[in-house]
This record gives sequence, structure tokens and C-alpha cells, in this order.
Amino acid sequence: MKKKICLILALSILLVFAAIACDNADPAPAADPPPAADPPPTDPPPPPEPPPAATPDVFVWNNFADRTPTEDAKPDNSTSGVPIWWNNWANLRAGNENGAVTINYRPGAFDPDDFDDFDDYFSRPGDWMGNFGEAVNMWALEGISYCKYLTIRMAGGLGGEENFLILHFQPEDGPFFAARFADLVTKDGGSPEITTDMQDIVIDLHASGFPGMTNRMHIRAFAECTIMLEEISFSDPTGPIDTDSPDSIIAGFSVQPTLNGLGDLPIREWSTFVWNNFIGREPSEDAKPDYSTSGVNIWWSNWANLSGEIVDDGVQINFEPRAFDSRDYDDEDEYFESAANWMGNFGEAVNMWALDGIAYCQFVTFRMRGLEGGEEDKIMLHFQPEDGPSFVARFSDLVALGGGSPAITTTMQDIVIDLAASGFPGMTNRMHIRAFVECGIVLQEIFFSVPSGRLNSDDPVGGITVPAIGNPADLPIRDFVAEAS
Repeated sequence: MKKKICLILALSILLVFAAIACDNADPAPAADPPPAADPPPTDPPPPPEPPPAATPDVFVWNNFADRTPTEDAKPDNSTSGVPIWWNNWANLRAGNENGAVTINYRPGAFDPDDFDDFDDYFSRPGDWMGNFGEAVNMWALEGISYCKYLTIRMAGGLGGEENFLILHFQPEDGPFFAARFADLVTKDGGSPEITTDMQDIVIDLHASGFPGMTNRMHIRAFAECTIMLEEISFSDPTGPIDTDSPDSIIAGFSVQPTLNGLGDLPIREWSTFVWNNFIGREPSEDAKPDYSTSGVNIWWSNWANLSGEIVDDGVQINFEPRAFDSRDYDDEDEYFESAANWMGNFGEAVNMWALDGIAYCQFVTFRMRGLEGGEEDKIMLHFQPEDGPSFVARFSDLVALGGGSPAITTTMQDIVIDLAASGFPGMTNRMHIRAFVECGIVLQEIFFSVPSGRLNSDDPVGGITVPAIGNPADLPIRDFVAEAS
């Protein structure tokens, strides 16, 4: 019995120690879980979209800093990198200096061998005007848009060239747009004023009646002048251009054309400088108006040895030269040497230098008629610009348009005098019509036309290149009187 009890006690003690040993033993490591199945394949996320490209603010037509100004030297591409299809340099001379192209416009003069008359000449100005033009593929520029402004960085040779230049857009397969620079509208609402300083002329295209973009552009001149051209650009986009076709491009124009061609422009009017119109003019010195019909001062007028009256189509001038009188002159030699004192004379001093864009001209026109006809053998034309030389000739010795001699009739007509061919300068501010034999004319208007060269109003006489002829007494007036009597 005691052995059983001892055995049970020993077993119990062993069980206690075994339990303690189990509590102190490290647990058996857990079995690794089975590997997870691979996820089904998926497309990688798309990369982030780049921000939209900014629309350019400026589209450069061209920069002329290194441009050789000839058609043969046309670069393949503009400075913006798009093709230049063609360029045109007509009736001009050009060079490149100081980072700009210098363009000396030399429009073709009126020549009766080439044109039927003035109407024909002015109806075809594209044949004779000076022209710089280019076709640039602006449609190929990235983000090309219609624009609000056109900027022309330029200077003038004398200043005032806006009166002689024409801006001309004619996009390919599109309508015609053109205006004289002086009639364009600038960004500030004014008009362009070209000076001798290089500056940005900023044109408001819509306000000037032009579309906001083109791929063909011309700067033309209808009178001799010089400009320096540095760069042309468009700016301030107003909307994208659909360049799919010419129709889609033109459909985006914000203006409609008002002209069909250059001949629709009033170039004849722009090329005319009116001396005066005499309809309703009181024929006396005391009744001299302050201003000519062109709005510039008449400094003085002279009505000597004549009588006058107002008629329906002008002022009638009855020249009444004084006959030789031995009480006034020692002999006839002295009489003829003093011809200016006794001849009939109508004269005026008109401040032509003050006219906008004043130029030397190819022609002076007298709209007039004679009371009997044949008065060209009895009167003379006399220019004597202030502080300048004297130019005088009998009317019948002047050279008329076409190369003949003037012939005054009893019908009102335009007597057109070729000034250079007659030995006269292209402009004056003092003019006389004198008569050495009694006669009468009706004078309606005098005007100069077809500019032949720029006139520097600060030195107008300096531009006169024809030699002086002399004074009335230097002409063979004794012989003229004998021939006309």
C-alpha cells in the first residue's frame, strides 16, 4: 500500500515538473501560409497630359536686318521659319544698312507713249507705282491667329511719307484691301506719322478696314520717297485661324472689302496739289482771301495793268499792258528792259510748302479759256519761289503734255504743262501770269500733279535742280510783241 502511495506521489511530482518545462519551452514555429496568387495583369496608368501650348502673342512677318533687297536674293524662309513664296521689288532702288532695308521708291512718270491719258494712267497704278511685296506662308505658323495690330518698324527719309505710301493686303485667293498710310488708324486712334526716327507704327487692323492676317502684303508708293524698313509683325491675337482652305481662312475675316483693286483708290486726288480755284474770286488786290482753296495762306496777290470780273466759270482777266510813253522811258530799249513794270500781271504768293506731303510735280495744269483764242502767244508764265531763282517763258514756248505746245482756245480746257521739259521746277510758292499784249483769259483753277520727287519744306529751293531761266526782261519781249501784233 505504501508502495502505491509513493509511486503515485512520484508520478505527480514528475507531472508537475513536466508541466513547468512545457510552459518554459518555445512554441513551435507556425507553418508558412501558402503563397498569395498573383493579381490579374492591368494596364499602367496613362502619363499626365501636358498643359496646352500657349498661343503666341506675336507673329513675325519678317525681319529685314540682313536682307539683300532683290528678287533674285529672296531667302527661302522668313525669320519665323516659314516659306517666302515670292517677293517683288518694282520701280525702286534698295540697299541694306544699319540693320534695315532702305527702299527708295521711284514710281514711273506719266508717259503718253505708255498711257492714253491721265485717266488711263491713274486707272492702272499697279503698272507704275513703286512696290515692295512679299508672299509669306503665315498659315503654317504654329497657333496662327487673326490679330488686332500690325506693327511696322520703320523710318522715313524726310518724314511725312505716310502721304505717299499704300498698305496693300491681298491674301491668296482672297479679297483686296488697301489704304493710304495717312488714312490708316493707329493703336491710339490717331493716324500714322512717319518721321526720320526709327519707330513702331502700330496699325489697328480692324479699325483700318483690314483683316487680322494675310499671307501676301505690299507697301507701295505713288510718289518718290524713301523709307527704312526693319521689321513687320502681327500681335494681340483675336481668334484662331482655320487654315484648312482659303474659304475657311477668309470666312474668319472681321471686315469686308470695299475696293476691287488699286485703281479704285483716289490716287489722282492724292497726287494733286491745288494752287487755287478762282470761281467766285473777286479780282482785286484788296479782296485777296486769306487762304487758298487748299487751306494754306495767300501772302499776297497782285493785279497790275489789268481789269477783271467774275464770270460763271471763273475769273475773267483783261490784261491791259501799258504802251510805250516817252514821258516814262527814255527809249524803247529802256521800255523793254522794264517789261515787268508795264506788262499786265496777275500774281499770287501761296504757301504751298505748308501742304501735307508737298512734292515737286511733273505737271502744272491751268484750267482756262481765252476770250479770242491764241492767247498763248501773248502771255507768259513766271515762277519765282521765295529766296529762289526766276523761271519765265512765253506760254507758246512751254512744253505741253505729250510734247506739243499749249494752244489756248475759247473753250474751257486743261492746259497741262510738262514742267521739267519746259525748264521749270516742279513746285513754287510765287507764280505770275503776265501779258505783254492786250488780251483776255478766263482762269478757273491751277494745280500741280503727278509727284516727281519729295520736297523738303525746310529747304524747298535746295531741291530745285533745273537752271534758272531769268527774269521777264531777259526774254526777247520786243520780238514777242512784234509777232503777236
